[in-house]
Amino acid sequence: MRQLSLFEDAQEADGRGVLDSGSEDLLRTFATERLGEGAHPRSVRREVSQVRSLARECGGTWRPLPLRDVLADPSLIAHVLREPGEPISRATGRARLLAVQRCLRIVGPSLGRDSAADLAALDALLPARPASGWHTAGTLVAGETGRRRRRGPTLDAADLRRIVDAAGTGKCDEGAARNRALVAIQCFSGLRAEEVVALRWGDIETRLTPTGYYGLTAVVERDGRRLRLPLPGPIGEALENLRRLADGPSADPSEPVFRTRRRPCGRLRYRAARNVLVGACRRAGFPPMEAAELRAGCAHWLRTQGLSDHEVAEVLGLARVRSVDRLLVRHAALDAQRRVREHIRG
Repeated sequence: MRQLSLFEDAQEADGRGVLDSGSEDLLRTFATERLGEGAHPRSVRREVSQVRSLARECGGTWRPLPLRDVLADPSLIAHVLREPGEPISRATGRARLLAVQRCLRIVGPSLGRDSAADLAALDALLPARPASGWHTAGTLVAGETGRRRRRGPTLDAADLRRIVDAAGTGKCDEGAARNRALVAIQCFSGLRAEEVVALRWGDIETRLTPTGYYGLTAVVERDGRRLRLPLPGPIGEALENLRRLADGPSADPSEPVFRTRRRPCGRLRYRAARNVLVGACRRAGFPPMEAAELRAGCAHWLRTQGLSDHEVAEVLGLARVRSVDRLLVRHAALDAQRRVREHIRG
């Protein structure tokens, strides 16, 4: 075990060294160019994260190698892609390969590099197998096929309510009301976490939706268009309680719904919202749940309320009905097991 230094940087203490300012400038250039090419912002954030991880792998845990030096050494990149310092999934290995290839193509010329030659050198240094289709080169990178994270429990409506009830337990102040409303929206609606923390009071109204739902709704920006999604279940009561404790009925429509305690006018950030959800899950007796698992539980609850798959997709803001089928795969398997057990017992 390594003894941590009293004067060590907090980010280094948890094993995640900080990149130098020049590297961060290159990553910002990379992100800007990728967004200009039409890439989704979440895809761009994932690619930047993978390039940053590659720099840490190249330089060691405590002192990441400057990105300029990483991109100048295809053999070092190939070594890290073949033999990462810690076990990773195959999907992560492929994501790192794609991210660094795109970074070489975009950032390389600004560093005086021949991106085509660097990409060819990297490809030659990586093992390959016969391609399975026209869209793949058959390049191989490190990574395990198994899941890196244990599968969480399959949630139903009662489980979701337990998580909501566990948020802000034992408190009656604005912070507890904020946490409860925050978790309620994540458990009982189709809003994404980044959309939840971006909500303002003016986005929330009682409206009639095209699907025939009348009640509390929220307007979100998704894929360049505005969507009005329902906020059913215990969300209405939680938001009303938060509004009463925060600003009362005359809350400014431009004010964020979920504010930080340190800055009264500042909105809660994604990481802080995630920490609130993780804490509620643990107090309710569950491991930290992912957004897809909560959305699956919500889809199952909506189905039990008599909604069709098309209506569930519209309530959750899903573009395809088959996404509902994928969300409910584990629920369908459990229902099938229950029917078989009841048949055997009968």
